[in-house]
Amino acid sequence: MVQRSQIIQSFVARIWLERGANGDPKWRGHIQHIQGQEEIYFQDLAEVGEFLEQVSGISGPGFVADPGKKIAIPKRSAVASKKRKPDKRRNN
Repeated sequence: MVQRSQIIQSFVARIWLERGANGDPKWRGHIQHIQGQEEIYFQDLAEVGEFLEQVSGISGPGFVADPGKKIAIPKRSAVASKKRKPDKRRNN
């Protein structure tokens, strides 16, 4: 049997796009630690990494800005996007 020695911590993050004073787009966001209720608003991912380390006490891998690096984003299939749980409130 595997014992869990890690404490699970949960976070909720909201991320949105704003226009700067010069009109350039800028990602902004808010992250909240569920168990402890700590929260911050951030303007870059480095702030998120610092917050996660501070709250969890664990030094993570960090966020590295590499604008030339492409990441693979899986596409949702048409079938997967149509799968939904039936609404029990509706009378069909």
